[in-house]
Amino acid sequence: MGDSRFLARGLFILALLAASVSAACLQVPVAPPAQQEVSQPLPQNGAVYKFDPIVISPLSVSAGQPVTISMRIENTGNASGIFVAELTINGTLVETRPVPIESSSWATVEFSTTFPRAGHYEIKIAPQVTTLDIPERKEFMRLKLDSSGVDGCDVLAGTTGDAGNMIQIVEGNMIRFTAPPGGYEIDKIDILGYIKSSTHDFDMNPQFGPGTWVYGPDIAAIEPVNPDFTINIWDSRHNRIFSQDYSKSVFSYVPQWVSVDVPGIKVNGDFYIELVTHNQPRLAGSGMGGYWYYGSPFFVHTWYYQLCIGYEYSLNVTSSVSQNGNVVPDEYLTYNWLIRTDGYQLQN
Repeated sequence: MGDSRFLARGLFILALLAASVSAACLQVPVAPPAQQEVSQPLPQNGAVYKFDPIVISPLSVSAGQPVTISMRIENTGNASGIFVAELTINGTLVETRPVPIESSSWATVEFSTTFPRAGHYEIKIAPQVTTLDIPERKEFMRLKLDSSGVDGCDVLAGTTGDAGNMIQIVEGNMIRFTAPPGGYEIDKIDILGYIKSSTHDFDMNPQFGPGTWVYGPDIAAIEPVNPDFTINIWDSRHNRIFSQDYSKSVFSYVPQWVSVDVPGIKVNGDFYIELVTHNQPRLAGSGMGGYWYYGSPFFVHTWYYQLCIGYEYSLNVTSSVSQNGNVVPDEYLTYNWLIRTDGYQLQN
């Protein structure tokens, strides 16, 4: 009984396998279906943008002046869109503006702004970047602290104790100025002065007569001629911000105004101009204790290539005798040195 059931199950399986092979042999190949066009879904915004260079108007921009910043944007895509234009200046977002643009069309975005002060600016909209340099507005201005009168320019004022203005050794002529609002750029310094040029000493030897100028190589060897003068500029805290030597040859032998160039030094508030003449000190002697010329005693004033700075008498002086930018007290209390500046008031 058990063997008959096992035989029947085997015959059933063989029948199924035979049917499968028959069906495989009789199957007819079927051609694949024709390919259909598939449309890819469009992105939600099908706009594609191109950007022209940034345009700034007017071409010449001053600080505080209204400025228009614009850029042309083209939509080359197949759908309209809204481009959000962001204006950034020196990395800071200034303004955002939406710009609707139809497909295959263009539009211009405009921003209005001002630049409050002179300087260098980087301007960016989308991927486009440009730069703008705004120069400082300058108005010529001469600073002077005198009445234009000349009361003295005495090269024979031999010491700081004399009534004159032949400042000695390291001492200089210093005058205090105040810059106008906005600041001041020094372009030139004007000085009233003249030269007493000599390689002679003033000899009181009676052999030549009192007041005779004779050559004094002994004095020249002790105190060699310095052909320069120095201009220092100090700020309100007496920090030196400029120093330069100039040749005394810019002066003549007649008192007159002379201008020397200064390379655009900018100052604010109070500032000081100091002129150091590098003149020689007064040497004096007599008898055995003095200087000798061919064995004879004499008084000596060494004036060779001395620079004299003009002054006016004033009760409200702004000038002083100075040493390294510091006022020497109690010297020339009523002398106002004739020193001026030419430059530009800065108007940011």
